[in-house]
Amino acid sequence: MSAYITVNTTGEALCFVVSLFCLYKDKEPAWRLFICFLLLTVVVEVCGIYLRTELHRPNFMIYNVFLLVECLMQSYFFYYLYKTYHNTQKLLIGWLTIFACFYFAELLKSHFGAYVSASSTTLSVALILASVYFYYLLLKEEKSRPLFTYAPFWWVNGTICFYFAGIACNLFFSYLVQDRTPGIGHSARYIVFSIINIILYLSWSYAFICRYRQRILSSSLD
Repeated sequence: MSAYITVNTTGEALCFVVSLFCLYKDKEPAWRLFICFLLLTVVVEVCGIYLRTELHRPNFMIYNVFLLVECLMQSYFFYYLYKTYHNTQKLLIGWLTIFACFYFAELLKSHFGAYVSASSTTLSVALILASVYFYYLLLKEEKSRPLFTYAPFWWVNGTICFYFAGIACNLFFSYLVQDRTPGIGHSARYIVFSIINIILYLSWSYAFICRYRQRILSSSLD
């Protein structure tokens, strides 16, 4: 049972609980979808551990399928954020079409026998650029926003930190997986990914709490 209780599964589960409490009554589908997305994230993580530790089988295929869900969810949420400024529907459709072609081409090239690492990196780069563009749109706004309590800002903060650090880890993959840290028993890559997962889910949880407080405040003013 201890194999299932990791930094990643704990962070994902706690973030799911926060999303369930804060977002289940939210009026925006883009926010409510995070409840389903985080629940699926926990399920995929547990299934991945089960396949690896109990069945001793490779678990890359479950993560390959989940990457599509991840791409759809993250892309749709950025589309929702951009709607405040201008319509990016054509950009969203174009990006999803390009990613799908790239993703299935990589699957066919590997004969469905490996993790789609190139597609994962492509998604990470796209989400980093999308985050930077969101910051740019914020800077161009004429009105000032209280960023400390602005939910989209904290969601984007967590997202860009996670995917940027993830790409950096992948670039130094061979070096980071070589040695195990004394007293911990895990590679440096595992430790780094655990840290960025904590940053991601703390940022997202705080974003959900900010969103909840905004909804409660709006309801009290009506």
